Amino acid sequence: MSEERTRWPTPSGWLAAVVALHLALLAYFAPPKLLFSKQPVHTVDYALHLYQVERAREAFHGWHALWSWDPQVLAGQPAGVVEDLTSKGTELFVIGLSALGVHPAFAFNLLIILVHLMLPFIAYGSARSFGLSRAASSVAALLWVLLWFFDSFLHWCWWIGMITWSAASQLTVLYVALLHRLLETRKRLLLVPIFLLSPVLALLHPFSALTLLLPCALLYARAFRSLGALDHAALAASVLAAASTVLVWIGPLRAFRHYVGPADVFMVPSLEYALLDTFDLLKDPIHTGDPVRTMLRTLCFAAGAVALVRWRRERDRRVLPLASFVLAAVALAYLSSYFGLTRQTHPYRHIAPAMLAAALPAAALLAEALAPRKLRELDRSARLLLALCLVLIVPRFVRNVLYYVPELLPERVVRSKRDVTTSPLVGLTESYPLVQRHEGVPESYAAVRSWLAEHHGGRGRVVVTEWVLAEYLATATSVPILGGIKERNVPHVDAHLFRSDAANNLAGPKLAEYFERYAVGFVIVTGDFGILDQRRDLLVPARVVGGHRIYRTHAEPSFFARGQGRIARQDLNLVEVADAQGEDMIVRFHWMETLRCRPNCALERSAVGGDRVGFIRVQKPPLRFQIYNSYEL
Repeated sequence: MSEERTRWPTPSGWLAAVVALHLALLAYFAPPKLLFSKQPVHTVDYALHLYQVERAREAFHGWHALWSWDPQVLAGQPAGVVEDLTSKGTELFVIGLSALGVHPAFAFNLLIILVHLMLPFIAYGSARSFGLSRAASSVAALLWVLLWFFDSFLHWCWWIGMITWSAASQLTVLYVALLHRLLETRKRLLLVPIFLLSPVLALLHPFSALTLLLPCALLYARAFRSLGALDHAALAASVLAAASTVLVWIGPLRAFRHYVGPADVFMVPSLEYALLDTFDLLKDPIHTGDPVRTMLRTLCFAAGAVALVRWRRERDRRVLPLASFVLAAVALAYLSSYFGLTRQTHPYRHIAPAMLAAALPAAALLAEALAPRKLRELDRSARLLLALCLVLIVPRFVRNVLYYVPELLPERVVRSKRDVTTSPLVGLTESYPLVQRHEGVPESYAAVRSWLAEHHGGRGRVVVTEWVLAEYLATATSVPILGGIKERNVPHVDAHLFRSDAANNLAGPKLAEYFERYAVGFVIVTGDFGILDQRRDLLVPARVVGGHRIYRTHAEPSFFARGQGRIARQDLNLVEVADAQGEDMIVRFHWMETLRCRPNCALERSAVGGDRVGFIRVQKPPLRFQIYNSYEL
């Protein structure tokens, strides 16, 4: 065979092929029909982020703020103060595009689209900035694409709703690559993208600063003495630009810091998970997501380590930024659980940028080792060994892919009920793979929304046991909801049934007390029949809608713990009471320090058993009055 016929594609041809592969996979996992529509992506955490974005939009248009008091969720909670710290960039993105006439749902989807589309180009640009050849940079882009779709954590990130961290994972690598290139070449034009990226990263995800701290500090320290005054000033300006973004959220966070609780529930693995991850072993999905499929990241870490060791022997200056980046990120991922402060940052997230950074030196090694010339130089024994390695590797890679494309799995022969739920990948106890691609609002959710619009009639609050449905209803209706993600780190979550004092004994008397305390009029139960379905002493079946069982409470709910009246209106930052009776009134809405009363009335906090926040007391209420958020911090 002639050399011409055995020549591999040019580097530009490789990059085009990688982009084509990325777009093909993207068309499957992120259906264009959904993402380019006015129906938002609604998978898992995206439902929460939609709620956060919608409340931020309302607050911005009405009060030029990104935070508010939301009386329609958890009996009144501070929205946009604590839980959406990592969503501020998304909120501003949607608000900005909405001001230009873009539909909010499409603006929300557009951010997701951009994060997906930029991946191979960020990979290629990062690799080239680190001095990799065009061929090696194309290999780096291929590794990023494969990691993006077939590494369990990276896939889980963008699928479950951590889209801003998915973006930050890419951009932190690019940031360090650009800083390295700037300090090596002294091309001051590179200061422009560095300056622009600094606030973008800080707004997208403040925790990206933790990833960047060590490699950037070491690069700066190495070049410190050789930098001119202008260089120091420009880099300081970039840091200040990033730091200035805290002004977006620091005010309300400081004012309500007494409401901030621990947030160390998710993604806090211990050191043993480093070993478990390497062998694809799942211990606790709350820390790593599930499934655990790490073949590709392990390849990048191993090949990247070999390349870095070689570069170190050659005194290659790329070792410092890349090695410090990967080691610091891995340490953050697996060691942060041992320290109180870093536990609060969901530290396992740092494994994502670690694997993307490791893919760059890995690509340099693989591009060299698998070059056609090198393969032709292998002797017969080496080729046999390579073939045997492929026999071991390819089936595992195919299994990884098949988990995420379950349509390609063989159809199971069903002989028992167990066969219906077990996976062709294992055949015993592993459940059938969950399709992890972007989806819109389920039809059953829309059906529940329509039923509530017709039948709720202002009758108290609605307990929703499925948290994603609860976030949807909080966003898409004006019905007051008790539910949503139960791990909110504010004390207002006491109003969540599964965080209340009734949670551990739904069969006991505290459930009735909970219903009374929070003025519950309806309960929506999803999933297997349980204790709530059996509480016919408290609940009356109303309707089954889309598989969701809706109950009415026997007792008529009241929003007033003392006094009488009627809730005439409850909107963002506002509750209006009509027909008030009594010298002293306690309304069953959570207290907040910025709340005020008009006309001619005053508010104070009223302590409530079983609720750390307390309700609102109105002294000598007028016949009709409003409780509103004054924004007086």
